[in-house]
Amino acid sequence: MTPLLLTAGATRNPIDAIRYLSAHATGRTGVDLAARLAPTHTVHLLGSAEACLRAPAALQAMPGFALEEFMGTRDLMARMERWITAHPRGVVIHSAAVGDYEADAVASKIPSGAKELVLRFHPAPKIVDQVRTWAPDAFLVSFKAGAPELTADALEAIARAQLARTGSDIVFANVLGAIETTVLLVTRGGTTAYPKRTDALTALCARLPG
Repeated sequence: MTPLLLTAGATRNPIDAIRYLSAHATGRTGVDLAARLAPTHTVHLLGSAEACLRAPAALQAMPGFALEEFMGTRDLMARMERWITAHPRGVVIHSAAVGDYEADAVASKIPSGAKELVLRFHPAPKIVDQVRTWAPDAFLVSFKAGAPELTADALEAIARAQLARTGSDIVFANVLGAIETTVLLVTRGGTTAYPKRTDALTALCARLPG
């Protein structure tokens, strides 16, 4: 079976020993895809803590399925690079919500009680932009979540820009806060809109190498 890496959930970029910067992403879509694809692919699910908890026992018991937890952006990047370089012709579905910013984390706990706390963030690495440098021949599916006010045309435009920048084979695009509504699958050959998320996931699975 074709090896497949699937990322799900949100990164947790540390601020101090107990606090972190993250996003509202549960990993539900990634776990759903893992369950759909495990019968036909050797699935390695790289998930956040919440995504890993969502993986049902039946999925974890399937032959060839592996589950691995990630933390921050750099941790996820290192784990992805390790898997992708070991499977350069595999399928990569990068659905995780990756933190765009990180702080110079404090090793201990920042004291509470201050009237004001100023944090300085700087850009974190863009993981999806590195995939082609690790494996030019991998089949890459990247995800793009647009701002709630985006029109379908604007969403397609930013998804197509990501397609070109990252060398993705497919970009799965949706609007934040509306994952059950219109979803776009954007490829070099065109764009297909699906009225329901489940329809888009079914179509995406059908387009992957077997």
